[in-house]
Amino acid sequence: MACPLYVDFTRDCIKKFPDFLVFPTFDLCESDDYKECLAYLVVNSSFNCQYMNTCGKEYKKNLPKIVTQLLGEKETRDIFYKYTAQYCVSQENHIKCAKYALLSEGKIPPINLFPDGSKIHPMGLILKRKLIIHPPE
Repeated sequence: MACPLYVDFTRDCIKKFPDFLVFPTFDLCESDDYKECLAYLVVNSSFNCQYMNTCGKEYKKNLPKIVTQLLGEKETRDIFYKYTAQYCVSQENHIKCAKYALLSEGKIPPINLFPDGSKIHPMGLILKRKLIIHPPE
């Protein structure tokens, strides 16, 4: 089963939230795991932080291409999904977000600042990936 927002090889979810990250592959959209998608989470949430579009634009504009490519991998997607679910679409927790605090003060948060206040370098995301060793053919 594919995502109901994945229509005619376009993603209706991106039309609803155009500032979301560009994903490197449609594999998740075409799978039974489509509910693990960040865009699906945001579009189907009953609450979105008032800064969701602001953060989305900054990520789309400033996120290194290597990280965008890593969003095709479950381990990286899970990190972003966790923070999005815990803060961005949480009516209770969104005001505890480090990015929310800075944006409320009129400041632009650094791209590497996560909602819990931690910072990570793109190399850190690369190193968190599972090492997959393919046997020789």
